Amino acid sequence: MRRLLAALLLAAAPAAGPIEFPRDHGAHPDTALEWWYYTGHLQAPDGKAYGFQLTFFRARELYLAHFAWTDAARGTFAYDEKAHLGLPGIAGASASGLDVSNEDWFAREENGVVRLAARARDIGTLDLRLTPEKPPVLHGEAGFSKKGPGENEYSRYVSITRFAAAGTLVGGGRTTVLNGTAWFDHEWGPGALPARTSGWDWFALQLSDGSDLMLYRMRLSGNAASPFSAGTFVPADGSAPRPIPWSDVTLVPKSAWASPRSHAVYPAVWSVAVRSLDLAVTVTPLVPDQELVTGRSTGVTYWEGACRVEGTRGGRPIGGRAYVEMTGYAGRDVPGFPPS
Repeated sequence: MRRLLAALLLAAAPAAGPIEFPRDHGAHPDTALEWWYYTGHLQAPDGKAYGFQLTFFRARELYLAHFAWTDAARGTFAYDEKAHLGLPGIAGASASGLDVSNEDWFAREENGVVRLAARARDIGTLDLRLTPEKPPVLHGEAGFSKKGPGENEYSRYVSITRFAAAGTLVGGGRTTVLNGTAWFDHEWGPGALPARTSGWDWFALQLSDGSDLMLYRMRLSGNAASPFSAGTFVPADGSAPRPIPWSDVTLVPKSAWASPRSHAVYPAVWSVAVRSLDLAVTVTPLVPDQELVTGRSTGVTYWEGACRVEGTRGGRPIGGRAYVEMTGYAGRDVPGFPPS
């Protein structure tokens, strides 16, 4: 699988035009690699907290998908994966708007609301409706996100950083009503990464003051940040997203977790500070083990999980929730640009 993905990623993407919606929420079949990434934080009426990830990948005509579920109260994590060629009724994505599926998993826009559905034996059946609370954000220069100096080392990168989420999880003989928030990332392009890049650390923070923050560190040898590391701050009202240069960021791992499966050692708790925002927070996983070993689909081993945020902004207490993704700690099995 890894060799197939690597071969598919060698193809260059054509020149990119301006991003337009709803068209560009759909597929871009003239690019080598693409993914639609949903993560979110949900709560049941009894106060129990959950996290979810539903991701659809397209590598040329190959369609892959990951579905993961974090149960904070039980301290458990489960996931499933799919891989299919793009065939009618099996897997595919529309080029005119958001409608991507892999068997019975799908993400589809219906009258301005995104519906997500996925089912896995160890999780149950998740059915969510996501209502956007902020407009799309274009990262980089007009959505052109450089990952390195090479001509193919970039992606087009769009986010919707805050949805109101509502739906159900059906499993174990019961239906759990869920409400919360979600985050959407969509990237497409050639998929190439600089040879010296070992992986990345990606953060999607939804802060309690209504603002949102995306940060990604492209890691070089010794975990140094590549000069192409960057971020975006989205104010509470969704207006005028602000680019965050990496020189403005301090990112320090405070502890570590070792995987019993891959034997990778991941940072477990992070200290994150952004000077221009006067923000200093600690990001802590809800569950230590949120690692996906996806040998039946992308072939990538990575950690992606729900976290809590605690700290200060402007000297005042602030909280929030986050999703964090870490790749490359189990070896450089990274297929392309950061998928979130």
